Amino acid sequence: MGNTKFHGKAQAYDAGRPDYPAVAIRYIDELIRQEPSAIDDSETTIADIGAGTGKLTVPLARLGLPVYAVEPDADMRAELIDHTRRLDNVTVVSGTAAHTALPVHGVDVVTVAQAMHWFNPDDFAVECRRIARDGRYLLISLYNVTSFDSAMRRERRDEYGDVITGSIQHFSDTKSLFFRNPTVRAFPNPMHYTKESWRAYMDSHSHSPLPDDPDYDAYRVWVDEMFDQRAVNSVLIDDTICMVASELIRFGV
Repeated sequence: MGNTKFHGKAQAYDAGRPDYPAVAIRYIDELIRQEPSAIDDSETTIADIGAGTGKLTVPLARLGLPVYAVEPDADMRAELIDHTRRLDNVTVVSGTAAHTALPVHGVDVVTVAQAMHWFNPDDFAVECRRIARDGRYLLISLYNVTSFDSAMRRERRDEYGDVITGSIQHFSDTKSLFFRNPTVRAFPNPMHYTKESWRAYMDSHSHSPLPDDPDYDAYRVWVDEMFDQRAVNSVLIDDTICMVASELIRFGV
């Protein structure tokens, strides 16, 4: 697989990005198990696509079901392998949303965390149909939405000069593009950043320059200014919300 915009940022991503709250994972577990007529718990298989460093893969694996963790970027996948090496029910796969390299008709649940906005909806739908078992799959999308989105949109542009969009916009767009009639839930996921973890969080974004980039020093000054303006007693608190959209997608004959 080719490198993505997250290449070189895997360690920052792993250190800085929020985990998903336990209550959201319990909700996903309930979603999977509440469709007994459609999904047989004894053989339910999850495909976590765009798995990154395993922020969602690891808690999903702890549900006790087999999980395919699909990740295209070599750096992110190396962290993913490291975090899942002791989890016998996880298979890490080098693949993309359009070409997962997963077996035909072997998946019951497709999860995507903080990544669906990178996917082509048509290509993704075709691939999900290829890997889905028995003409249906439970599609689940998660986004950790932060209050920093508005500041990011006002103050930062990417390398092409385009205004950077935030995670709430990504969630809204993907909900419209990838789902027909989704169920949407929101779960509190408050974050407490030190300056070090805040720097890691900000360094983890696709639009963030790498440390060897000529613009990195100026970027780091801006990142530190944001922290200093918002922190109280050297801690920046954000009322992050974990948004979850889900739907049982049926297709068929």
